[in-house]
Amino acid sequence: MKLLPFLDRLAATPAATGNAAPRRALLQQAGRAALAALPLALGTTQPVAARTQTTAYDAITQLLQLERLQMTYYSRALTTSGLIPAAQVADFQRLYDQQLQHVALLQNTLQTAGALVPAVPAFDFSGRKNVATNPVLFPNVLSNYDDFLALAQQLEDFSVRLYTTYAFINPDDAQFAKVLLRMLAVEGEHSAHVRGLRRDRGVAVKTWPSSSDAPIVRPAAAQALAAAATAGEDNLTQLASAGVPIVFSDFLNVFKFTSVPDASLAEAFDEPVVDVDTTKKRTPQVIAQAALDLFS
Repeated sequence: MKLLPFLDRLAATPAATGNAAPRRALLQQAGRAALAALPLALGTTQPVAARTQTTAYDAITQLLQLERLQMTYYSRALTTSGLIPAAQVADFQRLYDQQLQHVALLQNTLQTAGALVPAVPAFDFSGRKNVATNPVLFPNVLSNYDDFLALAQQLEDFSVRLYTTYAFINPDDAQFAKVLLRMLAVEGEHSAHVRGLRRDRGVAVKTWPSSSDAPIVRPAAAQALAAAATAGEDNLTQLASAGVPIVFSDFLNVFKFTSVPDASLAEAFDEPVVDVDTTKKRTPQVIAQAALDLFS
C-alpha cells in the first residue's frame, strides 16, 4: 500500500460537510490494505531474529522508536539545569523540534494505515533499564556535557545508518522513500553538527563517521550501540551496481589534479547498519534492535 498517496486521498475526502462515512470507509479500507501488504506487522509470534525479511512495518516502527529515543534524550537534556551551555541551547532545541516532527510523521503514518503503534518505552539513558542494581553503561550522560555529546553523536550516527538501511524498504512507494530520504538528510545534519561541537571541545572526530575518530570508551555490554552506529566504517568498497565496485583510484582532486585517497572517498558514503561479524549473520533489524534495547 502506498501510504502517502493514501494520506493525500484522505485529506481530500470531505470531513466537515457531514459526510463522514466515505472518509471512515476509506480509512478502514486503508487499514485492511496495510495489513495485507505487511504480513508480519501484527499478530505474529515469530521472533525477530528468525525473520528472513524486514517489512515496511518493521522499518517504520523501528525508526519511530529511535526517533522517540532521540527526542526524549534532548528533551531531558534541555530540562536539566546547567547541562547544555547557554550558547548551544538553541541548537539542541532545534534538534529536539526536528526529532519531534519526525516522531509525529512516523506515528501518524502508522495510525492512518490502521497499523499498531508501539507504546513509548520508559527510556533509561544510563543503560540500567530502570533497574537500580544493573550496571551503568552510559555514565554521566545527563550530568556531564562531554558525555552527553558523546552519546548524542552515537545516536545520531545510528539514526543516519538506520534511515540509510530503510529508505527503500517499500520500493513501490517512491513518495514515501523521498520523505525518508529527506529525514535522512536532517539526521545527517544533526550528526555533523554534534560531531563539530565535540571537535570544538578538543575531541579528535571528523564531521562524518571515520575509522580515525577517537573511540568512545564504553563497557562491553554497551557495544551494541557502537556496532549499530559505526561498525564497518573502515569499509573501502562501494558498489556502483550489483557486483560492480566503484574504482576510487579513478577519482581526481579537481584542485590539485591528484588522486584522492581511497579512504577519504569511501568515508563520503553513508554505510547502512551492517554486521561485521560474519559468523552471526544478523539482519540490520536485529542489530538495530539490540542497540535500542540498551535504553529500555
